[in-house]
Amino acid sequence: MSDIERKPPPQAPAAAGRKQLAGNARPLVGKAKRRLNFWSRVFVHFDTDSGSPRKAALRIVETVVFVLAAVLLSRWIAPDDPFGISAQFPWIWLVPAILAMRYGSAIGVTAVATMLAGWYGLSYQSGENASQAVVSAAQAFPQPYFLGGLILTLLCGQFAEVWNARSRRLRAINAYLDERLTMLTKNHFLLRLSHERLEQDLLSKPLTLRESLDRLRSLTLTQTMLDPARMPAGDAFLQIMVQSCQVEAASLYACDATGRVLPDPLASVGKVSEFAGDDPLVKYALEQRKLAHVQTESVNQSLRNQSRYLVCAPLENFDGKLFGMLLVEKIPFVALNEDTLQLMSVLIDYYADGVEVGTTSRSILQQLPTCPPELAVDLVRLHHLKRNTGIDSSLVALVFGDDDLSRDMFDQIRRLKRAADVVWTYKSGGRNVLMTLLPLAGAAAVDGYLMRVETVSHAQFGNKFLSNYAEAHTAAIGVEDPSRLLPNLVERCAV
Repeated sequence: MSDIERKPPPQAPAAAGRKQLAGNARPLVGKAKRRLNFWSRVFVHFDTDSGSPRKAALRIVETVVFVLAAVLLSRWIAPDDPFGISAQFPWIWLVPAILAMRYGSAIGVTAVATMLAGWYGLSYQSGENASQAVVSAAQAFPQPYFLGGLILTLLCGQFAEVWNARSRRLRAINAYLDERLTMLTKNHFLLRLSHERLEQDLLSKPLTLRESLDRLRSLTLTQTMLDPARMPAGDAFLQIMVQSCQVEAASLYACDATGRVLPDPLASVGKVSEFAGDDPLVKYALEQRKLAHVQTESVNQSLRNQSRYLVCAPLENFDGKLFGMLLVEKIPFVALNEDTLQLMSVLIDYYADGVEVGTTSRSILQQLPTCPPELAVDLVRLHHLKRNTGIDSSLVALVFGDDDLSRDMFDQIRRLKRAADVVWTYKSGGRNVLMTLLPLAGAAAVDGYLMRVETVSHAQFGNKFLSNYAEAHTAAIGVEDPSRLLPNLVERCAV
């Protein structure tokens, strides 16, 4: 090869300039990130939504320090007029306004009181008598100045309180929608896996995955109502794990009120050994509160080699309380892959949802055995959401007659279910009842739902009024306890 071929082509001046600018920009970007991280760490200690006494004391201390620092700085800059009474604009009032805009009216009033104390302190002359100094300060007190500053601070505080209330409502709604989205994602994943397994081994398995899970959930709810203190359907759960995830040896353990795993297994499959509480994989799963396996990268390789278990999965309820632990000791090597672990995680969550429906949901299911568990669980969640944030939700029951046109209307309106709604259909005294749970829906949303149903009835059945064929009953969630709200609505529909 010649020298001309081996010599690299010269860089263009523009490209070299861009590389130099990029190299110079990297330190600036790093400094900006470090600066943002510093302020984020500082302001995380002053959360505006926290109501703990410690956070309230920190806010008061922060307010007093900032206002006194501003007064001293103004004293140093303008000794003759530190509060800017004779200036074109009193810049010192920006400090109480900013504090009120961040924390609310109460902190704003504290800032104004601190400024008032600072004004009296600066007005006090050391050479005068104390009583005379107080009298002279009171005579020279600028009432319009402090009144205007107080009004400005209260306006900023009122704006902050309204904005924080809206932010809390939006966060509560988003948390509920995220939870529903997670449940829908799990159900969608289970449906897809059910179809795949049905195509692969329909002849070898009499039941699909979805049918097995439905049986497991019904068995779980039944045993939970009979004995709430015991973890139900452990053997059935392990059998589904064997069929779906090819588990060969596994055991299911319960936890006490403190989250400590009890040594005696509730159910087991295959040849299992005694429980090892000091196993590193068990400790990691309990600390992280998530499924851990021998291929977890965040666990040290030496610790993974010391573990006797292949998979450790904690079982948690809706409140994040640990009530059980699944330990898998033997599984085929080819089955320990990402798809199997993901399926195992979804099955565990599904089983946990069936176990921990809550005391109130269990009471509803005992009174109304045909009520869907999803409706009972969601009713309790929305009741807590109403009590905590004031967000309305509603129940709407439509009672149809038993004639042909009423049955057609019942079937047509039942298909109008939205993705977020939960529907319960049953018969009561020869009549069809369609009960719909409308999450995050107040009185106006209920009127809109009934109007939409009326419009569909007019379009489908030729200007037939819904009120001639169905009775509408509504109930607002949060007015009374869910264990009484739903049975009372059922009684109203039966009248």
